[in-house]
Amino acid sequence: MAAGVLTSVALVAGCAVGPDTGPDIVRGDHGDQKSTEVPRQPELQAPRNDLNWSPCAGKIAERYGVKAPEGVRLDCARYDAPVDPSKPGGATVKIGVVRAKTAATPADAVPLVLTSGEDMPSSRTLLSFASGDGHAALDRQPIVAVDHRGIGTSGLIDCMTTTQRGTYDTNAAGDDRDVAARAEKLSEAARTGADQCNDTLSPDQLAYSAAAAGEDLEQLRQRWDVDRLAVLSVGTGSSVALAFAAAHPDQVGRLVLDSPVGYNVDARAAAASRARGLQATLTAFLQRCAGAGCSLGANGAATLGRLMSTGAAGQGDALSDTQVLDAVTTALAVGDTSPAGLKELSAALTAADRGDTAALRALSDAARSLRLADGQVVARCNDMRGRPGTDEIPAIARDWSGQSPLTGTTTALDLVRCDGWGVTDSPPAPDHFAVNPLILVGRNDPVNGADAAADLTPLMLAANTAPTTVTWDGLGYSVAANSRCAGDLIGEYLGSAPLGAPTERACPA
Repeated sequence: MAAGVLTSVALVAGCAVGPDTGPDIVRGDHGDQKSTEVPRQPELQAPRNDLNWSPCAGKIAERYGVKAPEGVRLDCARYDAPVDPSKPGGATVKIGVVRAKTAATPADAVPLVLTSGEDMPSSRTLLSFASGDGHAALDRQPIVAVDHRGIGTSGLIDCMTTTQRGTYDTNAAGDDRDVAARAEKLSEAARTGADQCNDTLSPDQLAYSAAAAGEDLEQLRQRWDVDRLAVLSVGTGSSVALAFAAAHPDQVGRLVLDSPVGYNVDARAAAASRARGLQATLTAFLQRCAGAGCSLGANGAATLGRLMSTGAAGQGDALSDTQVLDAVTTALAVGDTSPAGLKELSAALTAADRGDTAALRALSDAARSLRLADGQVVARCNDMRGRPGTDEIPAIARDWSGQSPLTGTTTALDLVRCDGWGVTDSPPAPDHFAVNPLILVGRNDPVNGADAAADLTPLMLAANTAPTTVTWDGLGYSVAANSRCAGDLIGEYLGSAPLGAPTERACPA
């Protein structure tokens, strides 16, 4: 497979990700001559001018309901970015950034700029590096998380009613499980919500796209007074990073696409990939949970399916199918995925199956807070192109549920959340890269699914680039945050020499 993105992967034992000098490089139009020049990647620089940082570990921990990470210093700052960079002197928006480093981090180290797009606040994704296997990366360089405009520390948008948010949270589940009825109810809430948010944000309701967030990275680069950024994107942050790369190709010094999604992909196709990928992730969770001796036992799929079915029926204090799915996938994304952590999640599910939904509801509430804020809805809808009509959703749900019984209905209904919302024009795609990207693919990604990464293949082919692709068989959101092997490879990638062969690698779970 030509770009090496999510194809058959050469299995590499352990963490064998060292460089290979490879063959001599043929350059220029002297096809019969081999150059002995050692290829080098673009030079990276530490910030010449820095932001006004202040310690904020306690504040960030409180915001996300977690313990402050031990041995990691968190600092916060904000900067102004133009709402529309094409209109100098116009309105600005505050962009929040959080920096993580350790006592061992060199003072002159080049920072990695982290964005997780609208999946969840980048500042929350950063905490996974502070507490997981990615912690070792902070000893080499600081990671600076840039929250997507309108999300997290970049300021929250408040434009929908509590009732509308509740409809989004359950995807309009109630006593009637009929998908057509749910789609109509959800569409009505979406359209009224769109009207209110348009009124609140006008004239800038289309200024929350991935392309706009990409320009916020350019503003950071200018404030730092550096030639290039080293960007680490996770999930939908890949669209932010690629929009930045398309608009400012020579300002990208390194580009890591961690658990990426497709770029400018039709909404139906993107949702279908997500349904398949999340179904595979849930299957992996249930298998590993059974192996760890979880309370779900060997037939966890039946328990999970039963919870979603009765939840959609609205019986008692049951949660909807959408809430159950979001609770589980978010817990797998940011929670403990060790055997002990899987057992805790399993206990919440089996308790809910017995009628005690307290623990699962707490997980659902945390998921809603982290992944369904008004600003995230605005951003997603700005970028959702080619949505099917509401009347098509029941057939789509039936079709997808055949292959993905635990995820098909929810991902189909998710498409209705943007009915009536404004959509931006498709941003240009990068036509070349100043440096070959490094792509990390989590086979069990609980937020977007692994299938989404394959949608980048046409883009890589069109840009005539040869990325290094690394697959990871672990369970979690962000390969870099959960795999020391991947973190070590990123450290190598930040060096001056390009990564050598092989271009397809694997890191152990």
